[in-house]
Amino acid sequence: MKKFSWTVSIILINFVILVSIELLGGPTIYNLLKFGGQWGPLVANGEWYRVVTAMFVHAGWLHLLFNMYALYYLGLLVEGIYGSSKFLFVYFITGVVGNLLSQVFYFSVPSVGASGAIFGLVGLLLSATYFRKDFPSVLRRSLLVSLVPMVIFNIAYGFIPGTDINNAAHLGGFATGLFLGYLISPGQSWAWKKKVWKTLEIGVLLTTVASFVGLANNNSIVTLQPTVNFANSYSKIIYELDNGYTPSKIEIELLKPFDKETTALKNDLDSYLENGTPSLNILNQEYERWIEKVKTRYKGLIRSTE
Repeated sequence: MKKFSWTVSIILINFVILVSIELLGGPTIYNLLKFGGQWGPLVANGEWYRVVTAMFVHAGWLHLLFNMYALYYLGLLVEGIYGSSKFLFVYFITGVVGNLLSQVFYFSVPSVGASGAIFGLVGLLLSATYFRKDFPSVLRRSLLVSLVPMVIFNIAYGFIPGTDINNAAHLGGFATGLFLGYLISPGQSWAWKKKVWKTLEIGVLLTTVASFVGLANNNSIVTLQPTVNFANSYSKIIYELDNGYTPSKIEIELLKPFDKETTALKNDLDSYLENGTPSLNILNQEYERWIEKVKTRYKGLIRSTE
């Protein structure tokens, strides 16, 4: 009977999430955020769980396959040396720390992927090979030869202008892995230590489940796409009216209100088109008040309306 592997389980979860994203139209910003992607304004607004869920979301098949190939190799290696409980703890902590650094240095940029946690595993192995005498000696040279160039290349490449690599996540995960590699002993632990690691493993699982439950119960992204659509349509109609043009019936039909505020805006617009009241100036003022509230609510998510 094959032994249970957290590495394989995490890989499968990542694949399932990307397949779900693809079925709903692909890795658009809206879909990435809907499935747990990280965006600084949302995390700052109380959606803390995104620093966890973002580790399981990827922006396309190339992104996923590259990360999962690295995770399969490194994850099975770490899990084989340290055991499943230690592996899961290291993977989780390094990934979260990497995402917390992303929160600081990439606040306004959407962030997804497991690379912070993967770099955490790299840091763990490199630190252990150098600092710990109880690390398997047969692996020391091969790991140093294979991992050091990988770290140097990826971090250096991330500093090239125009690349989409999140070096904050890489460096945060890597540094945390180095620290944990110094502290955590490989191999089996004493009975009481096993209980401690098992407790930490359960804590990681509960936190991850709670994060996805929090994501499922949050509707901040549910209204994002309707808001963008309404804002784009309404601003176009107002622009045409300001310049003396009459909007077409199709444009009016595409204007889909979804709450009390947008319904009020649509009703006033219909009234203006039918009998000229309220005035165009009032329509502009009402729209400006609404769009400012929207920008405050989403704190930078509504870009296409600016």
